[in-house]
Amino acid sequence: MARTPSPAQRAVQVTFVLKGHLKNVQVAYVRVAGLLAKVRDEKLYRALGHATMDEYADARLGLQHAQLYRYLAVYDWLREFHRPWLERRPRGFIPELSDAQALMWIEHRLADPHLGEALRTELGRLRTKALAGRLTRCEFEEVRRQGHASTPPLRAVLRALQSARRRLASVPGGSGLLVKLDALIQDVERALATTRGVARLVGLPRLRAARG
Repeated sequence: MARTPSPAQRAVQVTFVLKGHLKNVQVAYVRVAGLLAKVRDEKLYRALGHATMDEYADARLGLQHAQLYRYLAVYDWLREFHRPWLERRPRGFIPELSDAQALMWIEHRLADPHLGEALRTELGRLRTKALAGRLTRCEFEEVRRQGHASTPPLRAVLRALQSARRRLASVPGGSGLLVKLDALIQDVERALATTRGVARLVGLPRLRAARG
């Protein structure tokens, strides 16, 4: 006669099954993001009679604009920063979708060469925690407030344009728009350089006065 499992044995069994289901949930959103990107990039929605990706997602999948582009943004980020997670058998720890969005924000900020060293260090620490699944919502919200407060408006515009360029680069037939977007990015970069130069000139007399 089979022995009835003890409460500890039952807890271990249930926990093992839960871990498997949670892993499947995390892999599932990556799969969804990848397939939506395939439909977008290959314009497969047109084969089903839809003029736009938004129309296809709403009619066929019940996905609204915000949900659709959240998945597409996740895919574009994964392709740039975490390609192993897109493989048929993903390698490494995959965070939950809400945590992935926090990690995506952190890694895009870390890619900014003009990020201050103190904020870069803090973001690096939080990135490590996020990759281990230990980043809390409070920690992320606090560093995001710091990041927004430390970002000049023109720098924020540049980062948004660079993000748009990454997405546009994956769209077939978008080369003409890329040329225009690159020109706009260069204009903003030049404006930023000029702004920094003016700031240095304005600060120079103050520095001399302080030294005198």
